[in-house]
Amino acid sequence: MQVKKQQQERLNEKVAKQERNRLSKNRETIIDRIAHTVIPSVTSFSDTRAGILKEVAEEKGQYDYSDVVNACGLSYARLYSAIEERYKNENEQYYKADGTFLTMEEEIDWLNMQYEQEVKWQKSCAKIAAEGQVFTGRIPKVPVKEIEELEDSLYQAKDGYMKLHQENKQSGKPSVLQNYMFGSKQMYEILNRLGNLQRSVK
Repeated sequence: MQVKKQQQERLNEKVAKQERNRLSKNRETIIDRIAHTVIPSVTSFSDTRAGILKEVAEEKGQYDYSDVVNACGLSYARLYSAIEERYKNENEQYYKADGTFLTMEEEIDWLNMQYEQEVKWQKSCAKIAAEGQVFTGRIPKVPVKEIEELEDSLYQAKDGYMKLHQENKQSGKPSVLQNYMFGSKQMYEILNRLGNLQRSVK
């Protein structure tokens, strides 16, 4: 009777240990899943661009449309680089909020969509500022041509900074802000006169 009781106790202990191990493994799995869940942020691009422009303003006292275009290009390259880094280890798997698998291609698609929204937003800001200047009589008409050129310049900046990113990746250097001139000098002169970007930093 005593032997049977001891056998049952050992069996119970074994089962309890297996259950603890199972729960521990489940806990590790859950923690790992949380760590590998990527929730797309609708502000990740604008936050990155704003951070770059803040540094420019602190250094120069203000920033203009040339800085904005360069900051947008650099923001894209930095966020693209972060995505590449995340998928550097082929054994790492990432997930969406709903638990389904997330791919690098899907993250890049999301980044491209954010950039498209940024381009639309920058054009809208310039147009609204220009309409305000027309209303007050400071300029005769909305500079439609230059605002359309701004869109082209923003996409040129994206391509330019991605080229820089690929070059720097080979040497291990981080991409930093440049003074590239995407678009015409006339475009920047006209858009900068709208006065909606030149923010002084004291």
